[in-house]
Amino acid sequence: KAVAKHMIQRRSGKIINNASLAAKRGALFLGHYSASKFAVLGLTYTMAIELAPYNITVNAVCPGIVETDMIRREWKWEGNLRGMTPEKVRKEVLSTIPLGRLAKPEDIAGVVAFLASEDADYITGQAININGGMESH
Repeated sequence: KAVAKHMIQRRSGKIINNASLAAKRGALFLGHYSASKFAVLGLTYTMAIELAPYNITVNAVCPGIVETDMIRREWKWEGNLRGMTPEKVRKEVLSTIPLGRLAKPEDIAGVVAFLASEDADYITGQAININGGMESH
């Protein structure tokens, strides 16, 4: 909201929100996280409509499972809950990703850089999946 005021005055801008695959289909044991990311998408879609007359685009990226400390903690927690090792949980997760690997932070950064560029001037109100094929709509 704060940055939109300045963009409205300039009559241009790009807002890129960080959502998640969990915003598209939920996430096991993470209802609170999924709900917050669903809200990010609702805000993205609404802002895209409201700010379009000012030549401001609003999009979201929806990363899948990214190789980070957060996901390693999640696998440890889920493994304990299910009586599995974190490595077993990791292998199970990898089997659900058509490209067969986790996302790297650079995968996400590349899409964000594109959305921030002039090449994306006509893209607004979109939630871009970056998930190796786990979700395809």
